[in-house]
Amino acid sequence: MSVEPLAPATPSPTATPSKSTRGNFIKEVGQTGRLVDGGGKPTVNFTVNSITPDAPCTGPYPTPVVNGHIVVLDVSVETFPELADPNGGYSEFDLSASMFKFIGTNGTTFNGDLNTQAAYMCLADGESISQNGRGIGPGEKVTGKVALDVPEAHGTLMFHTYLTSSSTGWEWTF
Repeated sequence: MSVEPLAPATPSPTATPSKSTRGNFIKEVGQTGRLVDGGGKPTVNFTVNSITPDAPCTGPYPTPVVNGHIVVLDVSVETFPELADPNGGYSEFDLSASMFKFIGTNGTTFNGDLNTQAAYMCLADGESISQNGRGIGPGEKVTGKVALDVPEAHGTLMFHTYLTSSSTGWEWTF
């Protein structure tokens, strides 16, 4: 009796997430970003479902745009029980306008504030994912919007959260 040797398993290539020259994970609209704990378990998944430049404001008291354009992100967030910090640290995930930076089409990072009064007042409370500093706690699923006041209708948005111990963040070009 002869036995045919098994062909060695060919490892499937693991997709390495692309990073920008700034060290951020490059994401397309609809791709999920993820935070994990020290053991590699997911703590937060978040997805930018759409980016709408020059979006109309739906809040009851819209104010004039300061930087030039309102951009609205439609986002989905899922947090896991592992987000809870037993040592009394951060146990909430926040996705607010103050956590974003804007890079113009010429490659220059905008030094201004994207979280202007116009951005803050643009959305109705029920639409905003993080109105009045409310974070998303462990074991929650949330959808909503974030309004940003940016100087151009197109460019790159960078997001950094205080939950990461490094300078790595995520970015989307639109």
